[in-house]
Amino acid sequence: MKSNRRRKRFDILDHTADIGLIVYGQDLKTLFENAGEALFHLITDLKRVKQREERRIELKGENLERLMVDWLNELLYLHDVENFLFKKFEVEGVGEQEGVKARIQGEPFQEGVHLIKTEVKAVTYHQVQVKREDGNWRAQVIVDL
Repeated sequence: MKSNRRRKRFDILDHTADIGLIVYGQDLKTLFENAGEALFHLITDLKRVKQREERRIELKGENLERLMVDWLNELLYLHDVENFLFKKFEVEGVGEQEGVKARIQGEPFQEGVHLIKTEVKAVTYHQVQVKREDGNWRAQVIVDL
């Protein structure tokens, strides 16, 4: 006798492949510096990274939200292409009109010295926020893992 019940063919598991970062700063420069640090805190153990080499970044932005995502994606691009880990982020100027200008320091990834905690694919525009709150700045970004 055949059963009328169908055999289960598959399950859908809820899985989120992203993580949110909330970043704070007294001013926009500090906010962008802290965002860079937060991103690389996800990627590696920053205590193992030395400030041996410097890179300069200059980006234009249409608004602060886009500028924040572009800033973090540029850092991620340098990490991916040059296999570089960044530790120090010094933002020299940031704003909707001027974009962001920064000096960043770190070193190339070395097997046995550094560890990659999280593989980050991209920083997304999904639910991005950059706003002033109670006299300070706050940003929210979603990182695709």
